[in-house]
Amino acid sequence: MKKKIVNKIISISPYIELAIRWIYWKILCQFFNIIPSVKNIKKDEKIKNITFDEITSFIKNNGVKSSDILLVHSSFKELKGLGKSPIQLIEDLKQIVSNGTLVMPSIRKFENDPPINKYLNYDYSEEVTNFDLYRTPVITGILPSVMITLPDSKISLHPLNNLVAIGRQSEEMMKNNIIGDKPTPCGANSSWKFCLDHDAYIIGLGVELASCLTMIHTIEDCMDQNWPIKNWYRERMFKIKTHNHTEKKLVRERRPIWGSLHWAGRTMSKDLIKNKIVNSININGVIIEVISSKKLEKFLKSKNRNGYPYFCVQRK
Repeated sequence: MKKKIVNKIISISPYIELAIRWIYWKILCQFFNIIPSVKNIKKDEKIKNITFDEITSFIKNNGVKSSDILLVHSSFKELKGLGKSPIQLIEDLKQIVSNGTLVMPSIRKFENDPPINKYLNYDYSEEVTNFDLYRTPVITGILPSVMITLPDSKISLHPLNNLVAIGRQSEEMMKNNIIGDKPTPCGANSSWKFCLDHDAYIIGLGVELASCLTMIHTIEDCMDQNWPIKNWYRERMFKIKTHNHTEKKLVRERRPIWGSLHWAGRTMSKDLIKNKIVNSININGVIIEVISSKKLEKFLKSKNRNGYPYFCVQRK
């Protein structure tokens, strides 16, 4: 309840959220190195009773067909009430798109990630970041961590905003995501763009999609030089390792200041609900959400001439 009240207050204006972000990143992190600690927060460990049939019904009632691409963001902790192992849950999700493709963000943590007080302006120009397709740790949850170990999974070679997929279009999806000069994580040849082009349904299981909606960066990256905000990217060299191949690749990524200091997530969440872009249900305390990629793209393109959902930015 307290979280809902806080979110409602923050969503009144994007500038309220930006002020909080600036205080956190510019003062608390820079001078006091304060990081929210899950160890000091009392967690509600109550198991939330929910059945997978309820999840399936909601997803199918919002248009998902067996031949579609299902792009799933999840919190396994929130889904413990299902009484299923990660493998079982992945198998159940595969059944929803039995003739399609199951996809999950498998975003990684790298050995040379900077400390929190250096995060905003860290300089990678003299460093090479190692990315092992199968060993670099996944930070987006237990389900994608397990999914990359499955023999039929396909994993994108781009080290940033990495994706793992299983199903009919998984191989084609991953084909070209690292080709070209300084490719971006969600750009024209990316696996994310493939999902957008095929109108993937973005699903949140136990998470609010507005807080983890990586697909918005596909619209940004595909606009590339036409994106209205100045100095959007920085360059970063990776050494990419698979089972039988290693290569170096220079890529571009969004500078951290944009997501940390200028992104108004609560405003975007309010706007997605207001414009009926997100369909949401709460089943015994577990939030389940569905968004069509194409509907999201149309909405963002109608608003981002000035860089929405980023505010207080310097435009080209």
